[in-house]
Amino acid sequence: MDTLSPMTFLVFGDLHGRVLPAFRFASFWSRRTKRPLTGLLQVGDLGYFPNPATMDKATVRHAKDDPLELGTFDIVSTNPLAQAVFEDDPHSPPGLWFTAGNHEDFKELERLAQASGKQSDFVVDAYCKVHGIKDGAVKVLPEKSTWVVEPPAELLAQAAAAQAVPELRVGAIWGVDGDGPHCRKNLPPRGYIDVRAVDRLAWEEFDVLLSHDAPKDAKRVGYGSDALRALIGVAKPQFAFFGHYGGDGSWLEGEAGATQIYHLAGFELRTREGHPEAGSVGVLEHTANGWEFNFIADDDLKSFTRHNWKWV
Repeated sequence: MDTLSPMTFLVFGDLHGRVLPAFRFASFWSRRTKRPLTGLLQVGDLGYFPNPATMDKATVRHAKDDPLELGTFDIVSTNPLAQAVFEDDPHSPPGLWFTAGNHEDFKELERLAQASGKQSDFVVDAYCKVHGIKDGAVKVLPEKSTWVVEPPAELLAQAAAAQAVPELRVGAIWGVDGDGPHCRKNLPPRGYIDVRAVDRLAWEEFDVLLSHDAPKDAKRVGYGSDALRALIGVAKPQFAFFGHYGGDGSWLEGEAGATQIYHLAGFELRTREGHPEAGSVGVLEHTANGWEFNFIADDDLKSFTRHNWKWV
C-alpha cells in the first residue's frame, strides 16, 4: 500500500496584485477536484506595494485600467474581503510562498525579511497567509508543527521515514538579470539578481527553484540569466519555475533525470472572457513516483473569471 501523505501545490505565474483571486482560484480548484492543497508557490511580480506612494510607474499605469493591480492593498490590513477569502473559506490553502520579481516594494520586502530573523521566509500580510522566501534561501514545506520540546533529530527522522512523509524544499532567487544585453534598465538595485544570493543557494539542496527571470536562453535566445543557468547546473533541482515573459506558459527543457524548466504565464485574468491565461497555473504533486508537475487544462480555467472570482 502506498503510505505517502498526499501533498499538492498550485504554482502561479506573475500575479501583479491578484493575490486574493489566486487564493480563491485555489479554493475553487480544490473544491471541484476534491483535492486539498498543501500550499501555493509563485514566481515573483506578486505586485507587493502596500503603500501607494511606493508603486512603480508600470503598476500605476496598469492600475488605471485594472484595479486588480492594487490587490496587495487588500491583504496588508484586515478587511471583509480578505477575511472571506483567507479565513471564512474552508478550502482556502494554508499559505502562499513567493520570490520577488521586478515590480515590488523592495525596501518593504527587505525590512520584513530582516525583521524575521533567522527564518527562511517572512510574512507580508495581515493574516499570515502570504510569505516571501528570502533571497538565496530554502523554505521546507509543509511547515512543521511547533513543539513545546523538540524531539531529538534521530527520532524525527525515524518518524518521518516510518510515515513516508515527503518534504518540498523550495529555493528562491529575487529579481531579474542585470548584466545581459537585453536586461531591464533603471530598476532599483534589489530588482536585479544578486550573485551573492545565487552563491548561497548553490550550496543548498532543494527540489524547486522559484525565480522571476529565466535561465539564459530558456525562453528566448539571448535573454535570461547566466547565473540562474549556472545555479541549475550545479544544484540540479527537480523543477525550475519562472515568470516575467509574455505568452502562454509551457515546459521548455529538461531530459529525464534533469531539471524540468517551466515558464508560467501571468495569472492576470485578461483574456477576452476574463478567465486565467493558458499556462498561468499548474499542479505540483507528490505521487508514488515522486514529484510531478502539470499545467491545469485550459477548459478547467474557464469557469473562473475576473467577474465571478469573489463568489465562485
